[in-house]
Amino acid sequence: MANAGSGTVTPIDIATRRAGPPVTVGATPLAMAITPDGRTLYVANWEGGSVTPISTRTRQAGHPIRVGSFPVAIAITPGGQTAYVVNYGSDTVTPIATRISRAGRPIPVGQAPDAIAVSPDGKAAYVVDGDSDAVTPIATATGDPGRRIAVGYAPAGVTISRSGRTAYVVNTISGTVTPIAVATGRAARAIPVGRYGYPLVIALGPAGRAEVLDTYAGQVTPVDTATGHSLRRITVGGYPVAVAIAP
Repeated sequence: MANAGSGTVTPIDIATRRAGPPVTVGATPLAMAITPDGRTLYVANWEGGSVTPISTRTRQAGHPIRVGSFPVAIAITPGGQTAYVVNYGSDTVTPIATRISRAGRPIPVGQAPDAIAVSPDGKAAYVVDGDSDAVTPIATATGDPGRRIAVGYAPAGVTISRSGRTAYVVNTISGTVTPIAVATGRAARAIPVGRYGYPLVIALGPAGRAEVLDTYAGQVTPVDTATGHSLRRITVGGYPVAVAIAP
């Protein structure tokens, strides 16, 4: 659990539901990602401009890794070799070689990037450029950004299907979800999900149904990805900001 106000991360024992001693990281930790082997947790520190690696075995923090300004999101390739850190204030993505915990050359993307997803085959990362109304694909083999893909207004979230064929982007101001064909980089017709609900986050379930949080409306909008239609909205609590789906 990242504690933004405390500059710490709290480990919780799932079996006992007890919190362990907090681990000190950088200033304002916001985003976290764990390597596929479960050995290392990477924490992006928003105000600290750094990423802190934590050993899950010893619960000890390593030396902070300098990245760009205001790191806001982080994703790790399926093979675990690279962590990609989205720097909101620098309009870049910083790749980190996890084996040596070293940052590589920053990759330029669009304005105010705020989310990222890596394809299941690990060949590409898709970065949401919030102020550019676009998505920037990055070839992980070379670290080169591709041509930006126009989506809706103020995109804020992205997820990729398990097949790796389609990326789904949530457009906050447009109140839509834009499907992108990974093979061609072409955006399909946007799916309406709640124009005045401020859709912010998307999660994709194993059956191919997506769940989109309409934050201002306090609702979840299910999306049938096979047909490209939204389903009846589900009312939840006030101002939902995160969602996860059981496997």
